[in-house]
This record gives sequence, C-alpha cells and structure tokens, in this order.
Amino acid sequence: MNLFSVNMEKCVKCGVCIKACPAGIVQWGDLGYPEVEEKRAGRCIGCGQCVMMCPSCADELSFMKDAQTVRAAELKLPSEEEALNLIMSRRSVRMFKDETIPRETFEKLFNVVRQAPTAVNSQNVRWIVTLDPAKTKEVTNLILCWFREEIFKNPTSRAALLGAGMIAKAKEGDDRLLRGAPHVAIAVTPAEYGWPEDGAIALTYLELAAHAMGIGCCWGGYLTTAIRSFKGLREYLGIGEDEHVCGAQMMGYAALKPARLFAPRREVKVDWIG
Repeated sequence: MNLFSVNMEKCVKCGVCIKACPAGIVQWGDLGYPEVEEKRAGRCIGCGQCVMMCPSCADELSFMKDAQTVRAAELKLPSEEEALNLIMSRRSVRMFKDETIPRETFEKLFNVVRQAPTAVNSQNVRWIVTLDPAKTKEVTNLILCWFREEIFKNPTSRAALLGAGMIAKAKEGDDRLLRGAPHVAIAVTPAEYGWPEDGAIALTYLELAAHAMGIGCCWGGYLTTAIRSFKGLREYLGIGEDEHVCGAQMMGYAALKPARLFAPRREVKVDWIG
C-alpha cells in the first residue's frame, strides 16, 4: 500500500498538503494530483500534516485514516481567556490526599501527553509511572539510600549535608523528598538521542493536562538527581544505562486548594530584536 493517497473526488488541487509537508516529499504527480513517490517515502517523519491540513479531507496516509482524526470545526476548544487561565492557575502541589489516581485516569492523561511535540516527530520519550503508593514509598527509601552513600563518601559535600537533613526529617515521618505523593512519573529518552528537551516538553504537557483533570503535580528535582546518580534506583525503576533521565513529576490529588491565584512573578526578561 502506498504511504500517501488522495481521494480524487474530494481533492480540489489546492496544494495545501504540498506546502504543509515539512519533509518536502508531497509533490504534484503526473495526473495533476499530489503524490509521494516511493523513493521519497522513507523521508516521511509521520507527522500527518498533509492529512491534518487538507481543507477537503481528501488525503490519507497508510498509518492515519480519516476515521482516526477529528474535524477541527467539531472540536470544542476553550476561549482564549479560559486557556490562559488554565495555564496561569497551575500551582506546584506539595501536599497530597491519601488517594490514588486510577489506571484509567492515567491512560486518559497520557493519551493527551503523547501529543507533545518531539524532534522530527521521533516520539522517543518513555515513561515510568508508579501506580502503587507502596512502590512510590520504596522510591523515597532508595533516594534516602543514595543520600547515605553520599554521606559515607564525603560527609561535607552539598549532597551529604542536604541528605542528612532529609534523613532526619524522614525519621520524624516528614517526607520532604516526594512530599507524600502517591505516584511519580519519570520521563526518559535514549542516551544517544540528540533532543532530551523532548522529555521536558512532555513533562510540561503532563503537568498542564493533569491540572486540567484536577490532578496536582510537582517537579521532582531530588528524584531526578537521585536517579541520575544512584544505580540502585535506576535498576529499581528499570531505567537502563543507555537512557537519559529528563525529569520527573510527583503526582496525586491536592490536599489543599488555593483561594487566590496568579501569584506575582518577576518581570519577564525579553530582548526584542527588530
């Protein structure tokens, strides 16, 4: 089956699909309709722009059928104000309810997150998610193990001094590492992959989509550093040495809800050119 096909009864020969293709492989064919020559098909990055942008819905790809898409005119979107309020009302959550997020909710969430942009549509981000809070607790314990190793290696190092405080808090029943979150989500990419930023973008999508679904998140800096530094934690999470840890989110339902929003921030720094 050809990679790209055109319904000639629908096609109005507007050329939008040719303009939209980032790989430049959709071209006018001998019959006067857009086509992709077989020798060019290997350059397709699978972005689907030719299909998504076609105003006549005449284009199809072998991996993307019309029934898999949604008509833009039929999609309910928030107003500009609603969309901006969603983004601006995001808050880091550091106190969580003793309530787990159902697997089905996670699946719905990641169905959104997989729409995050990646370099040349490579979609190289892999996720590790703890569903059982007991597994999340074990992650906390392994971070503490890493801190103990740091203390043993060099008691005066920054990690050791920080770890000593975290260990003391943990003995008091105060989790300052994962803040009692029932779940964590970690994004990884292949170590040799040239765009690890894709993981950070996906983590941001995760945080905002979670916020839209009433789920709280907080970036897990201690967790990210510990995974990058401690082999025992990497092995527990099934993260290979050939993978780069892009970052992590602590996740759960917020125990506190803000009564006021839009906390002040520093003035944005922009150098305008032109």
